[in-house]
Parts: sequence; C-alpha cells; structure tokens
Amino acid sequence: MEIKNVRNDFSIILIHALIGAALFYFLVHPLTMVLYGFEFSHQPFSFSLIGDVLKDQLWQSFSFRMMGMNTTLTVFGTILGGGYGMLWRKIREKRLLIDKQERLLQRDINKIIEMGENERVEFKSSIRYDYNKKTPSRDLELVIAKTIVGFMNSRGGKLIIGVDDTGEILGLESDFKTLRHKNTDGYERKIFEIIANNIGQQYSFKNHVSFHQIQGEKVCVVDIENSPEPAYLSKGENTVFFTRNGNATCPLTVKETVEYLEMRK
Repeated sequence: MEIKNVRNDFSIILIHALIGAALFYFLVHPLTMVLYGFEFSHQPFSFSLIGDVLKDQLWQSFSFRMMGMNTTLTVFGTILGGGYGMLWRKIREKRLLIDKQERLLQRDINKIIEMGENERVEFKSSIRYDYNKKTPSRDLELVIAKTIVGFMNSRGGKLIIGVDDTGEILGLESDFKTLRHKNTDGYERKIFEIIANNIGQQYSFKNHVSFHQIQGEKVCVVDIENSPEPAYLSKGENTVFFTRNGNATCPLTVKETVEYLEMRK
C-alpha cells in the first residue's frame, strides 16, 4: 500500500512538472518572443504589424538559435510545475485527512447519541425555537447557558443541539429561521453570544462549536471544558452556581457551593 502511495505521489508531481514544462515551452516562451518583437520593432502600431510579428517571432521561438532560452524557460516551467504538484499533493493529503477525521467524528457522535444522556452528555432540541409552543423563545437561551455552566463546573462534557431527550434527530432548521444570519456561522455566533451574556465573555474560550450531518439533518455539538475557577450563571442582578448531577444540571445554594468547591480542591 505504501509503495502504491509513493507511486501515486510521484505520478502527481511528474504530471504537474510535464504540464509546467509544456506551458513554458509552447506558450510562455513564444509569447515572450512576440512581446519582444513588438517592443523592438520601432514601427507604428498596425494590424499588419501584428501579423508580421506573430509569424516571425513564433517561428523564431522554436528555432535552433533560441534553444538556450527555450531550454531555460522549459526547465523553469518544469520546476514550477513540480513544485505546484508537491503543493497540490500536500493539500490533497490534508483534505483526505480532514475527511477521514470528520467521518470518524460523525461515527462517534452517532454512538454518543445512541447511548443517550449522562453526566457528560446532554441533548437540547434548540437554542431559540420552542417546539411545544411552535414559536421562538429567548427563555431557551438561558436553559442553554445553564447547561454549559453546569458542565464547566463539573468535568466538562458535550451539549448536542438539534436532538430531543429521546435521541430523535430534529435538526437545526427551525432554529436557523429565528436568527438574523440563518446558517452555521450565525448559529455559532449566537451560542457564543449566549455564553458571553449569561456566563461571561472570557468563558467563550472554554467551548468549541462544531456541526455534523446526522440522518440528513444538521446538529450542533458544543464541546465544553471544565473550568478551574467557578463559573456562575447571571440571572438579572443575581448569580447562580450550577453543576452536573448525573444527567441533570442542578443549582446549588451558597452553602452547597462553598462545600462543593472545597471538595473539588
């Protein structure tokens, strides 16, 4: 298999090198000669001059007298073509690696959904669209923030959006319709906005957002790191400490929060 890959890589570089050589031999050199012909003709421009220069210089460019310049440009074209072939091979390898990682990650997400919610995984149907009331609701943003801060105060975890509590794939289309920018970029910005407004801008760096195609629907996965410092959910002028208890996110009293933080040390 490795020998076959080496042969394929060599073939890619060789083909690009030959293309580069051909372009410089049959195109770049003749055009250069034509431009030189116009430059040194010292004649007023006319259509007849174009014909004469093209006929003379194109013929001259392939003559034995121009062999040195022709060879130099051809070698230069070969080097450029080979270099581009190596670059193209690297880009192709990186694309294949990304595709492979994406397939593996998607397979893992499928398995995680099949296993259901637990201490490290929670499903949410949406961030703004209320499926029960069939209307957008900003109250759901606070629910998302509560889940994220709960994971941050525990061991971290995954919040999968676009999946209901039973593991049914709902997708993100209903959520997209509630956003100004109705695409994944707008969705990601909205999640970070929820974090910044309800937990703190600095905690955005503790979360990674990705999107995956599951059963023909897009779902969003928020990978949440645990925070070494306690993170609080802002509710008006008050702050609340949340943590994970099994597959639920639970608030703690001030006394419980102090004891929990002491235990975590």
